Amino acid sequence: MRKLLLSLIVLALTLSIIASVAPAVAQSRTIVIAVDLAHGESDKYLGYIQRNITSVTVDGVTYTINWINITKGMKITLDLLRNVDILLIGQPTTSFAPEEMEAIKTWLQSGNKVLYIAGDSDYGGGPNTIDAVNKLLEYIGSKLRLEQASVYTPYPDVRTYVYKGVEYPTNAKAYYRVLAFVEPDPMPEFYTYMIDEGITKPILMHGPTCVIWVDEYGNYKDPVNETFPGLIRLVWFRRAYIGDNNPPPPYVYNILDYGQGGPKDDSSFVAYATEYLFNYNSLITVSGESLYGDYEPAWSSSYYGVALDGPKFVTNLIRWWVKIITVGPLLPKTVTVTVLQTVTQIVTETKTVPTTQTVTVEKTVTQTATSTTTITQLVTATTMQTVVSTTTQMQTLTVTATATTTTTQTITDWTITGVLGVVLLVIGIAIGYIIKRK
Repeated sequence: MRKLLLSLIVLALTLSIIASVAPAVAQSRTIVIAVDLAHGESDKYLGYIQRNITSVTVDGVTYTINWINITKGMKITLDLLRNVDILLIGQPTTSFAPEEMEAIKTWLQSGNKVLYIAGDSDYGGGPNTIDAVNKLLEYIGSKLRLEQASVYTPYPDVRTYVYKGVEYPTNAKAYYRVLAFVEPDPMPEFYTYMIDEGITKPILMHGPTCVIWVDEYGNYKDPVNETFPGLIRLVWFRRAYIGDNNPPPPYVYNILDYGQGGPKDDSSFVAYATEYLFNYNSLITVSGESLYGDYEPAWSSSYYGVALDGPKFVTNLIRWWVKIITVGPLLPKTVTVTVLQTVTQIVTETKTVPTTQTVTVEKTVTQTATSTTTITQLVTATTMQTVVSTTTQMQTLTVTATATTTTTQTITDWTITGVLGVVLLVIGIAIGYIIKRK
């Protein structure tokens, strides 16, 4: 029996040592990305994206990407989205049905999801696309919106912008072929450093609008100068101006100020922005042009002789989304602390005591023995009390009370007392001697 027990102990120790020194097996799981093609979106470059991004690795964990296309004639339903992690909607040209918007909202609020939706400039049919995007964003409760406008940079008098130490043009040889710069807000708690990791060149946004936001009162806001909790700005237009091609007029960027020739025609605008939903650990990313399906999507690696980092950016964006929905941001946790505290009081009593005293003195004098004087003091007090209370961490309680006092004074004649004392002393000595003799 002892041998069996010893063998089991040795086996357990051996297995634990093997487990501790063996290389960790990489974890893996599948991320499902659904791409909407049912609302008029083009699939340009979508095939390239799906063939090139078949997996992503985040923190040593490899995530296999399973792509699903929502094709023409299909409806976005909650059942269709049940196993979807990321939903891409690139530049819709038709509106979403109410039941589709409800399905997207419910899916997003189920937690750990990403909704990406892109718009277009207000050129041609662009206002309809912007309106469809904004209606969906409003329905699902997002603060983000697209501006009813276009973003341009001058051509042929091309402005330049220094990005990561290199000077780049702000367009690809046309005022509407706008180049954008991946410069995410430095928010380490949201791992935004992942978004521009390894990126050294701009990305293309062909004929874009820009991102704005709206507060709870319906007031449109400029995200360049005003932000809100959960807003993460990812990509920027630099040294640009606003164009207004079709009604309605821009919500934020007045054409008189931000239009070409206006006092603010050399401005920055937000090209990509994300809203983090704190209650659900979900993301809503909105952009002024699409990753796929646009006239020339953001995936482009070169355009009109300008080298671009489109593929790297799209890959980084997907990796970042996966990181957020699988790991979560580094946000401070809410901790409820219960403090048990002993509260003491310093009580200062100021007493005004008018007293009425009755003193009775009885004196009896015996000249041959003892003279005794007894004084009895009777006090009748009426008390008026003022209490001042202060909360502190230490307790000092001083209460002074005066009641009835009786004092008895005895005066002794030491002559007789002395004699009696001597007698008692002698008797004591004698008794002690007798006891000793026996």
